[in-house]
Formats: sequence, C-alpha cells, structure tokens
Amino acid sequence: MPIFDPEYLSKWSSGQWISRPVGNLNGFNIDSRKLKEGNIFVALKAERDGHDFLYAAEENGASAGIVEEVRIDVPLPQLLVKNSLIAFHDIAHHHRMMFSGSVFSVTGSCGKTSTKDVLGLLLGFEETLCTEGNLNNHLGVPLTLLKIDDGLHKNCVIEAGINQIGEMSLLGKTISADVVIVTLIAQSHLEGLKNLETIASEKADLFLKSDQKTKVIFPEDCLIFKEFKKYHRESENVLVLRNGVPSTEFSKKEAFYSIWTETNEIGSPLSLRLWRHGLPSISFPLPDLSKGMVRNVALAVLAACETGVSVQEISERLPQFRPSALRGRCFQGRGRSYVLDCYNANPASMVDSIDFFRSRFSSYAKLFVLAGMDELGDDEEQLHNELGRDISSDGNEMFLLIGEKASWISTGLLEQGVSEKQIIVLPKLTDAVSIVEDFGGAVLFKGSRSYGLEELLPTWAVEECCDGGQIEC
Repeated sequence: MPIFDPEYLSKWSSGQWISRPVGNLNGFNIDSRKLKEGNIFVALKAERDGHDFLYAAEENGASAGIVEEVRIDVPLPQLLVKNSLIAFHDIAHHHRMMFSGSVFSVTGSCGKTSTKDVLGLLLGFEETLCTEGNLNNHLGVPLTLLKIDDGLHKNCVIEAGINQIGEMSLLGKTISADVVIVTLIAQSHLEGLKNLETIASEKADLFLKSDQKTKVIFPEDCLIFKEFKKYHRESENVLVLRNGVPSTEFSKKEAFYSIWTETNEIGSPLSLRLWRHGLPSISFPLPDLSKGMVRNVALAVLAACETGVSVQEISERLPQFRPSALRGRCFQGRGRSYVLDCYNANPASMVDSIDFFRSRFSSYAKLFVLAGMDELGDDEEQLHNELGRDISSDGNEMFLLIGEKASWISTGLLEQGVSEKQIIVLPKLTDAVSIVEDFGGAVLFKGSRSYGLEELLPTWAVEECCDGGQIEC
C-alpha cells in the first residue's frame, strides 16, 4: 500500500494544510461510504457537493480531506486547494512520475478493456496494476494511479475513456504513459465528441499531452487522421500495425500481423504471427477471437515486447485470456448456446461481434438479439440503418430487435434483402423472454449497457469455458 507524505501532497497540489494530519496517509477515495482507515477524502463538486460529506468521511475513518472550502466545524485535517479535481490529478501525476516501472495506457473507440486485460496478462498480473471495472474516466484514472506501489508493481496499465471534448487532455497529462495503445477510431460517444475527426483528435491527446517520451502503437487505419499521420511522420517513437505478410523490408515504424488457422481433430486453432523490424517473425497460439480482438491482441503483444517480455512468456500467458463480464461470455443449456456481449455497443463493435458469432456458430440456426446503440448523437437513426445494411443475412437467421433505436436497424436489413419474416421488433425486454427461451440454436445478445440484455439469458444456461471474445466500447 503506498504511503503519502503530507508535505508532498501540499507541494504537488499547490495547496495549504489548514490543520496538518499526524503521520503519513495511505490512499484516496471520492466516496465517503467506501473509505478505509487512513484514507484521504477528495471533496469534489459535481452533482452533489463532496464538501457536504466531510463529516461523514471523518466518521468513516478518513485521516484528511482535500477541499476547496474549509469546513471548520469538521474535525478533519484539510488540504485547501483551488480546484479539488485538478489537485487530485496533479497529485496522481506526481505519484506516477515517481514510479520506477513502466506505465501503459490504452484508449480507442472499441476494445479498450479487453486490450487492457490482455496486456495486463502478458506483463504478469501478479506484478502489474490494472484499471479495475469501469474506472477509466477523469475520476477513475487518478484513483488507479494513486494505487501504484513501487514495492509491489513493475508495470501499470491504465484504460482511458472519454465522452466529452477536453477530457483526454487532462488524462494524457496525468497518466504520461511510457507506452500508449490506440485500438481504433470509430463512431462512438458522438453526443459529446461530435464526429470522427474530433474523436481522433481527442484520442491523440493521450500521447500528445504526455510528459514522457511516449511510444505510441496504433493500427494503420488511424493514419487517415491528421494527428496520427503527423505523429507518424515526425516521431521515431511510433509503431504502426499493418494487416498482412510483409513482402519486402519494412521500416522500424511498422509491424505486421497475420492470423493463421490450422484445422485438425480438435477444431481450428488460431495462431497470431507478428513481424517486427530487424527481428524474426514470431507466432503465438490464440483462443477463438473476433478479427477486431485479434488485432487488439497483436497491439498488446507489441506493447509487451517493448518492455522485454519474452516470446516464451507471451506464448505461455496468451492462451489464458478470457473475456471479462458481458464481453463475449459463452453459456450453454438444453442443447443451445448463448453469447453475452452486451457491456456496450457502437457500430464497429456490433459488426465485429456479429461477424465473429456467425463464424463461430456457422452451422447453427442463429438468433441475433439486438438492442440500440446509445450516445450516437444527431445521426443515430442513420447509423442504426447503416448497421442493418452492414449485416445482411441468409434465411437461417432471425433478428430480434428490442426498443425504438434497434427498430431502426430493420430498415437497413430490409434494404439488404432480409425477409420480414426474419425480423421481430419488440418495444420491451420482457416481451422477448419466451422467444429467446424457445429458440433452438445459438443466440447472441448485443447492445448498449442501458438495455440490460443479460436479463434475457435463460435461467438454465450455465457458463462454459469459452474461448470466444468480441471487442467492446
């Protein structure tokens, strides 16, 4: 557990102790109900004013508080700062800069969490601190960085997610990663981020605002955006991942990957083959993954190689990867198969998930239970229509579309020649229960988190040891 010197905290935050705590402090929290003995409570002004909970924080074991307004009636040492959120980030940044290990950060429109999980696995979970759950925003990032313990950790992997303009600038400075992975630039969180060009510009701030000489790794399709193209042209500290087998000598700014499948008596196992400049090609066995997720694995492998993880260690660790909750988990029951991939959704992740599901269950009757994609802004209906056109079908598939937004997908499906008999549109989740339970085949649940599609999973379905995985938002 990291210990924090009150003197450092006041220096890092440009703050002043109104009453100085006795002894060192051992962690931070922004929720007065979840404090541990010796923690520092950060009083943030948001929907609710954290200063109103200072007394509760003191009662629950806090040893100090970071405040913008001193509450003299609360018997708690208080560090007075101009802005609690900025001070929180400044403290996290300085603590991170004292870390002797390597800090990685992962961002992108899809696949952040799975890529973070793969990279943490490759680096060695026992000695790597990784973002937990959904703590990838302007509050979760400093909370995670402040858990870095130089005595325990050799690496730290931070997931960085945004949904508003300007957020990544703060995260990029705070994290100042040694290595940044960008998985994909695609239509996501358009309500706040407006368009693809803005998304690319904001994502690039994760490395452009860094205080470190950051190594940046991203797929070749990011090069259509000016910030990535400029960085690739001007910096030597960049690695672009290209799909395919290199035919000639290539530059040190490039790497190539290819997926190999070998059918045998136990199925069709996948292998990932990677080519890096000046080195022999390397191959690794893979679980059964979507195309999007295979590319993310390749990005994670390249990042792990940057810190000297050996080929042998990667080969041993990579087959252990399993998707986290609601991100491609597989279930079986009564001779039927179910895939839950409903942590979140945008057009890119929907297509990747559907393509993978079709490939994995090619010989099965298939039911696609699809809900809407949230936060797509003014063009949300058009983007749902376009998704329908991107997932044309044969006659052995059914589409169960739940809610108004999902109903827009049907327009595109019909334009692609999908029969009306293959499409069922329902207004509510509960209306779909009997259809899902009666379907004999494979079922995919895919949609944004707010729809709770996992509630449709039949009670008899039991999770299996599944090698599948899809990318997520």
